[in-house]
Amino acid sequence: MAQIANTGLGGDSMSRRLIASHSASGFLLFLLLVGSISTAAAQTCPSNVPHVDGVWRTLPYLFPINPISATLLSNGRVLIVSGSENNAYNSEGSETYRFAVWDPTRTDESSIVVQNIGYDVFCSGTAVLPDGRPLTVAGTQTYQFTGDNRASIFNPLTSQFPQSQSMVAGRWYATATELGDGGIVAFSGTDETSSYSTNNTVEIYDLANAGAGWSSPVTAPFTPPLFPRMELLPNGSVFFTGQGSGLPCPSTCPQSTPNGWLFDPSSRTWTQSATVTTSRTYGSAVILPLLPPNYTPRVMNFGGNSTTASTNSTETIDLSAASPTWTPGPNMSTARVMNNAVILPNGTVLSEGGSVDYETPDTPGKHADVYDPVMNAFSSGGTAAYSRLYHSTTLLLPDATVMSLGSNPVRGSYEPAIEIYTPSYLFDANDRPIVANRPTITNVSVSVLGYAAPFTVSYTSSNPIGSAVLMRPGSVTHSFNFDQRLVGLCGPSPQPACSPGSGTLSLTTPPNGNVAPPGYYMLFLLDSAGVPSKAQFIQLTRHSSTPPTDTITSPASNVTITAGNSVNFGTTSTSYQYSWIFPGGFPATSTLQNPGNVTFNTPGTYLTTLTAIDSFGNTDPNPPTRQITVLPSGPDFSIVVSPVAAQVFPGQSATFTVTITPETGFNGTVSLSVGSENGFPTGITSGGFSPPSISGSGSSTLTMNTTTDALPYALSLTVTGTSGTLTDTGSTTLLVNLAAPTNLTTATTNSGVSLSWTGSTGATGYHVKRALASGGPYIGIGCPTSKSFTDATVVNGTTYYYVVSADYTGGVNAGGESTESTEASGTAIGTPPTLIATYEDQNSDKVGRGCSLSPGPLPNIHLQLSGLWEASPASIKVQDIQNNGAVWFKPCNNVNWITLVQLDGGGVADLWFENFSGNINTSYQVTVTYADGTSQVAIASVPAATPTPTPTPTPTP
Repeated sequence: MAQIANTGLGGDSMSRRLIASHSASGFLLFLLLVGSISTAAAQTCPSNVPHVDGVWRTLPYLFPINPISATLLSNGRVLIVSGSENNAYNSEGSETYRFAVWDPTRTDESSIVVQNIGYDVFCSGTAVLPDGRPLTVAGTQTYQFTGDNRASIFNPLTSQFPQSQSMVAGRWYATATELGDGGIVAFSGTDETSSYSTNNTVEIYDLANAGAGWSSPVTAPFTPPLFPRMELLPNGSVFFTGQGSGLPCPSTCPQSTPNGWLFDPSSRTWTQSATVTTSRTYGSAVILPLLPPNYTPRVMNFGGNSTTASTNSTETIDLSAASPTWTPGPNMSTARVMNNAVILPNGTVLSEGGSVDYETPDTPGKHADVYDPVMNAFSSGGTAAYSRLYHSTTLLLPDATVMSLGSNPVRGSYEPAIEIYTPSYLFDANDRPIVANRPTITNVSVSVLGYAAPFTVSYTSSNPIGSAVLMRPGSVTHSFNFDQRLVGLCGPSPQPACSPGSGTLSLTTPPNGNVAPPGYYMLFLLDSAGVPSKAQFIQLTRHSSTPPTDTITSPASNVTITAGNSVNFGTTSTSYQYSWIFPGGFPATSTLQNPGNVTFNTPGTYLTTLTAIDSFGNTDPNPPTRQITVLPSGPDFSIVVSPVAAQVFPGQSATFTVTITPETGFNGTVSLSVGSENGFPTGITSGGFSPPSISGSGSSTLTMNTTTDALPYALSLTVTGTSGTLTDTGSTTLLVNLAAPTNLTTATTNSGVSLSWTGSTGATGYHVKRALASGGPYIGIGCPTSKSFTDATVVNGTTYYYVVSADYTGGVNAGGESTESTEASGTAIGTPPTLIATYEDQNSDKVGRGCSLSPGPLPNIHLQLSGLWEASPASIKVQDIQNNGAVWFKPCNNVNWITLVQLDGGGVADLWFENFSGNINTSYQVTVTYADGTSQVAIASVPAATPTPTPTPTPTP
C-alpha cells in the first residue's frame, strides 16, 4: 500500500475532489499521486490534480511587450495592443508605440512578432468586425489620460494596422461592442479635454458608411463609468450593467451608475433598466451561454470593488424577464478585483486572477474558480503560478485551453510570464491527457454561412456527441471581454438533438445577428463526457454576395515625400462605393473613385487604404494599402532599438543596438540616454552606450547589467536621442527570467525516490511535480527550499516521471515560478516488511475468510507482516531456516488446512500455520511475491517456548 504524504490540498478542496472523481480507479490513482491532505501547505504548494482542477503551465519564453489588450484572431493567433505600455517615458512623441501578434501553437519566442503603430493605442477598446478584422477604438492622447479620437483596423492577412476614420471626440477607456448588423458601438472614455471629463456619447462604426465611417454622436442621459460592461442581447438592444472601471478619477467619475441601461441601436435611445445592487468596479461580467430554442439572455457579474472593499460575490440577471432584477449567485473562493472571466466550450466560466486589494498580489487570487451555470455552483480551477492584476489578459484558445498574460501594478514594468491553463475536461479519470479519444472535426460542409442556414459537420469520436457550440473569439482588456459569447447549436433538451450521429451532424446556424453577431466563430463539438474537440473556424455573414475587391492604381507603389507635398490617389477598379482613408493627409477621407492629390503636412509613416463596397453593403476584407513616408522639411533623425526585447537570468547582461538614421540632411551629434518611468529596480543598472553619442548616422551598443539580486520581471526601457532641440525615442524591454533547474537526477532507495538538481540563481524554493506518464501532466508533491527531495509516496514497481521548477518571492507581483526542468524518471523499490512472530495456543481454532486452522499436536505459529507494497500479494512463502521446511500461503480460497492468511487491505498480513518442523526455537524467512514478479523478503526469529503440558487426569473416585 502506498505511503501517504502531505501535498497541500485543503479540506474543502478534498471534498470537491471526492465528488468529482470519475471512478474508483481514478480515485485510487489520485491517492497514489498526491497522498493525504495538509491544510497548512495548501497555499504554498499547489497540487492541481488534472482531472479535478486542470493544469496551469508556465511557458519557457516571456512576452516582450506589456500585454494590455488581447484579441483572438480568426487564424488562431492573438493580437496584443499595447501602445506606450503604461510607461510615460514612451508617450507624447514616441515613434515606437507597439503591438504584437503571437502564435500560441509555437514553442519559443519566435512565435511573437512585435511591430510599431503610429499613435498611442494604450488603453483602447477592441471589437472584431464581421470580416474578422479587429477595430481598435481610441487610445491615449496624453499621460494626463485624455482620450484620442483615432481608430485603427488590424488586417490578419497582412499584419498591417492602418487607421480608419476618426471619431468626433476622444475616448480613453472606451468600450467597443458589436451589434447584430455588424456595426460597432463606441461608448464612454475620457475625452480629449480632461481626464475628469467622460465622453457620454455613442458613436457607431459601419464599414459600409463610406467617408464618415462613424455615425453622428448620440448623448446618453447619464454619465457612464469608464470601460462600461456592455452586452448585446438577442432582441438587438445593448445592456449596460451599470458597472465599469471607474478610475482614474474616483472623486468625480462614477464607479457605477444607480441602475443599468438598455440602448436601442435602431432608435438610438436609452431606457433605464435594473437597479444596481452594489458597485463592482473592475469586476468582470459575461453573458452566459445562449441556448436554443429561446436563447434566454442572462448576464453575470463576478467580484469587483465597492467604495469599501472588494467582494467574492456574484450575481445574475435574466434580461428576458418582465422586470429584470439582479439575483445573488454563489461566492467565489476569494474576493477579486481586476479579475478576468472566460467562457469555456462546455458552458462553464473560468474566473481567475485579481486580488482582494487593488494592484496588491495575494495567494488566494492565484486560485481560479469554475462556475457551472447548470448547477449554479463553483468548483476548483486550480492554482496558477502568478498573480494576474491590472492589465492582465485571459482568452480561450482554439484548442480549448486558456492563455493568461500580464500584470502591471507598477508603471514602467510588467509580468512577462505566459501561462496556459488546460481545463479538467481534457484529462481522464486517471489524470492522463485525452488525445486519441478526443472528438475531431474532419470537415464542415460550408465555412461561410448565413443565418438559420443548415450545414453538416463530419467528425470522429469515441463517444457520442453531446453538444455543438459556436464560440465568439474574445477581445479582453481591463477585466472585461468585449466579444466573447457562446451560442448553442445542439445539445440536451430542449435544445435540438445532436443528430444523426455516427460521424455526421446536421446543424443549423443561429437565427440572426442579435443572437450571434456576424463574424468568425470557433465551432466546438463536445462528446457525451464533456470533452471538447479542437475548434474549426466558420464565418457567419448577413450578405449573400461575394465581398468586392479593389486595387490602388495611383500611386503604383509606396511613396516617400517631404512634409507639405502631395500624393495623387486613384483606382481603375469599379465599385458601387469607394471608401478612401488618408491618415495624416488632407483631405482625410474620400468617396471618389479618383480622389486626386492629397497633401501630407506632418512627418510620419502612414498607411492609406481603399475599401470597396458593393450595393448590398458588403465590403473588401483585405483592402489594398499604400505606405506614405513623410520626411520632415528640415534636418532631423530617427532612432531604432533592436532587438525588441532581450532576456537574461539574474547576474547576466544584455546588449541592445541603437541605430540613428539621418533625415533631410541631418548631420548633427546625437547624445544617447536610457531610462524607465520608475527608474531601474534593485539589481538592474545601465552599463552605458558605446559610443555614448553618434554623429550623423551609425549605431551604438547599450549594455544593461543585472546582479543575482535582480528579481524576474520585465522592465520597459526608453532610449532617448538628443541633438540640440531635436529629440527622438525608441523602446525595448529587458526581460529578467528565472532559469529552470538543471541536471535533475533520481535514485531509488527503500525510503522512496530521491531527487537532486542544480539550482537556479535567484530561486527561493522549488516545486517538485510528478506524473505516471512521460510528458505529464504533472502533479505537485512538494515545495522544498533545498535542491533535493525524497518522494516517499511511492508504490513498489511503479515508474514515476519528475520535473522541478524554481520559485521566487518578492517584487511588485509577489513572485512566481519558472518553466519546468527536463524530465527524469525513477522506479520505486519500496520498504521491506516488518515481521512480528507470536504463538497461538495448540488447541485453538483460527477462523478467517471462511477458512479454519485446526489444532494440532504442536503449537500453532502466528506471524504478522506489515508494510506490504500492495494490499493483495500473489503469494507468501514461509521457510523454516533451520530445517528448510517451507509452506506457501495463497489467497484464502486456496488455503491449505494447515495454513491461513488474513489480509487487512492496508498492507498488513496475519499468517497462522502448524509448527510443521516440530521445532519450538527457530527462525523463519518470509518471501512476499506480487503479480508483477517483484518480491519482498524479511526474517523473523521465534523466541523459545515450552509446549503446553498435557493436563493430569483427575483420579476417578
